[in-house]
Amino acid sequence: MGIVNETSARDCRFLDESYFEELYHAFLYAFSDYVMPFDLSEEQFRGHIVTNGVDLNRSIGCFRDGRLIGFTMNGFGMWNGVPTVYDAGTGVFPEYRRQGLGVVMFEKMLAEFAGQGYRQCLLEVITTNDKAVGLYRKLGFQTTRRLGLLHCPGELKFDGLVAEPIELREVGTPDWEYYRSFWDGEPSWQNMPEAIDRSRDRKRFIGAYRGETCVGYIVFSTKVGRVAQLAVAPEHRRRGIGRQLMEAMIAEMSDDFVPQVINIDRSIASANAFFENRGFTEKLAQFEMKCVA
Repeated sequence: MGIVNETSARDCRFLDESYFEELYHAFLYAFSDYVMPFDLSEEQFRGHIVTNGVDLNRSIGCFRDGRLIGFTMNGFGMWNGVPTVYDAGTGVFPEYRRQGLGVVMFEKMLAEFAGQGYRQCLLEVITTNDKAVGLYRKLGFQTTRRLGLLHCPGELKFDGLVAEPIELREVGTPDWEYYRSFWDGEPSWQNMPEAIDRSRDRKRFIGAYRGETCVGYIVFSTKVGRVAQLAVAPEHRRRGIGRQLMEAMIAEMSDDFVPQVINIDRSIASANAFFENRGFTEKLAQFEMKCVA
């Protein structure tokens, strides 16, 4: 796909840390009319950058008359063993949309990152955002799976679950190789072990122990009750361990929020059934999409 126009290309450049505040305000405005508006504080926006491994020096912006009017924030890491660029947020001001700025930014940065050895680009997009989905498909992205944002606006349902005696403890250094044996699928980019490790100061990591053996764990954002990971060893399931881990999270939540699960793979039947049986429903869905260089 060719560059849309020369002027757009000239006004599109990589950013750096000095653009943080301008990028924050641009982010809020660009997503103000989104399907689910982002009302983030500056501190929360910084947390989003840290969690997703965003490098502002390799994030890109489009400018008009010296004003940032479009951007793509890029995170970097390994995904399924492949060096990967993660789109942690692409936005364009409403009055500048449908002018090809998204194409300009992606063509510029993908060419640059391919030269740096990155072999694929990963992103998520809300399934009902037809224009964005269409743009990404034109750029060569293909859907890899469907992710769901679940929430429980009512009372959590724990009836009929017999609680196995366990001890809940804060997890210090996670043994991710061991914890992977609990999984029935792979977490999304913002919930993978590397993202959790980057954001430990904003998350609680509680393990369920029988003696000295961890048989389950939960990772969640403090106060807001947002689950990043919840897993129980297969041989200890259906014994109320997940219930006790969820109750530990609820006990720390602020009354201003409802429990949420962010970007759960909707094809993982066991995990989705657990949350749906607790009273969670899907608030919105996203396509995870990948483009191979």
